Amino acid sequence: MHDLTQLIPLAVGIIISPLPIVATVAILLSARGRANGLSFVSGAISVAFAITLLGGLTSAKAGAGHSDGDDTVVFVLTAVLAIGFVVLALSSWFTRPRAGAEPKLPSWLAAVDTLTPLRAAGLGALMGLTNAKNLPLELKAGALLGAHDLPVLAVVGLSLVFAICGSLGILLPTLLALSGSARIERALQRIKGELVAHNAVIMTVLFAMLAATEISHLIRMLGH
Repeated sequence: MHDLTQLIPLAVGIIISPLPIVATVAILLSARGRANGLSFVSGAISVAFAITLLGGLTSAKAGAGHSDGDDTVVFVLTAVLAIGFVVLALSSWFTRPRAGAEPKLPSWLAAVDTLTPLRAAGLGALMGLTNAKNLPLELKAGALLGAHDLPVLAVVGLSLVFAICGSLGILLPTLLALSGSARIERALQRIKGELVAHNAVIMTVLFAMLAATEISHLIRMLGH
């Protein structure tokens, strides 16, 4: 069985997501900040939970009755992640804004003041479904859970815990913003500015680290 401590770097990889954090901060600083922020995070966590659970149930089913089935699922996902993160790291680096150029941000960020709680939840879910980095990490986390032949309720519970832990990057600012503190609001403004300015570099380093982690897992699996 695979060590569940592998879930930790997967969760950290999901937490470090500049664009969702920028979106969260922009929503929190908007007219309906508190309500929309909670809705946005709820939508994102729901999708993360669903995808992780899907990976867990699929992996458990694939491994049923086959002693090496779960190992194969995890190995294939690890190989795909390693290759994918190398490609994403290179793409993020070569498409970064040049010195002095303003980073391009999605046009919807300018329209956060018009969001309703329902639309904010939908936006959170949409970002979760279209995040090229988080989706494979959530699927692998689910596969690791499924590989342990745990009861279905345990897989459900652990998938929810993983989804919440992976969403701490957007959950913590949202909870802090509920205080209404002016100091926290100023801190959120600074965080938003820094993440926007350095998004490409942050993502390049993160993708490179994730690729190295997955390659090390591949080497370890091949050595067994």
